Amino acid sequence: MNKQIIDKHKTFWTHGETKQPILSISVRDGSVSWDETAPKNSYELWEDIDARYKRSRFTMKNTKYYGDAFAMDWVNFGPGCLAAMMGSNYVADANTVWFGVGEYFFKDWSNIGDLRLLEDSPMYKMVTNLTRTLAENNDGSYSVGISDLGGNLDILASLRNTQDLLTDLYDDPEIVLQALEIIDEAWMKYYTLLRNIIKESGQIGHTTWLGPWCETTYYPLQSDFAAMISPKDFEKFAIPSLKRISDFLDHSLFHLDGPGQIAFVDQLFSINKIDGIQWVPGDGDAPVSDEKWYPLYKKIQAANKCLVLHGLYSVDDVVKLYDNLSPKGLWLNVWLNTEAEAEELLKRCNWS
Repeated sequence: MNKQIIDKHKTFWTHGETKQPILSISVRDGSVSWDETAPKNSYELWEDIDARYKRSRFTMKNTKYYGDAFAMDWVNFGPGCLAAMMGSNYVADANTVWFGVGEYFFKDWSNIGDLRLLEDSPMYKMVTNLTRTLAENNDGSYSVGISDLGGNLDILASLRNTQDLLTDLYDDPEIVLQALEIIDEAWMKYYTLLRNIIKESGQIGHTTWLGPWCETTYYPLQSDFAAMISPKDFEKFAIPSLKRISDFLDHSLFHLDGPGQIAFVDQLFSINKIDGIQWVPGDGDAPVSDEKWYPLYKKIQAANKCLVLHGLYSVDDVVKLYDNLSPKGLWLNVWLNTEAEAEELLKRCNWS
């Protein structure tokens, strides 16, 4: 990662003035056979650490990075993998890992005393080992990220069952809050372990599944479960965890997932340690580039919060965002089909 990318990210996190947003453009090399390292089975896809390391290096080597993009691996074991380190069952398929399947850890709350980080669990070992393998073999050509540990209400839903947890918010609110505190402590403990593995390898800073790089501690917080609850319940059950984790970190962002979560934006703005918002429209709604979302984007920027956008695949769409949004604290993740498109985008945005 070059100095310019590092300096731009430092400006991003401090909400500094800038003439350009961070523009991360990636293009897969179409001239190589991507079947070369394709996993032959589920074991190679998820559990074979050596195969995953080799596949990761192949992917980074054969991806072209433009603008402020950089090679990285965020150690993907599915969304919310900490749940499987605390007792959740899971199933891996050809696309992702599903948590909260089969029998739940909490049939009721009688075993809350057993809720803890399980260091002997398969998921704990796999995430730790792949992070260490990537970090210790890093030749400086890529950044190692911290895996998708999950939002704490989401983790609890994987342990309890979503429908039962919704009922528990009203029937047993205090025990829900107790469970969330235990999950928060486990989250911070495991985050620290992964962060130290990366730091002790000599790598400066780290990234995550969201994409931005940070020299110090950061993470994208989330609460997908919250789309099913009211702002009042969000204040009671989500905000305390978000404050605990954001206070623990130097920087954080919030993954705002779908129109059902827009009602929480002002509450998120009230947490000073949440530096910004990543917006995801959700399936079936207008894409992230659509003008429908511009008022939301401008509201986020007016609150002096960073704005992170993924799901950008068109030169014209990116240029429109460039022209309509402030570059301050703006981070755009773009995947294009050809190198010619990448060069065109850089030219049209006067990127430097």
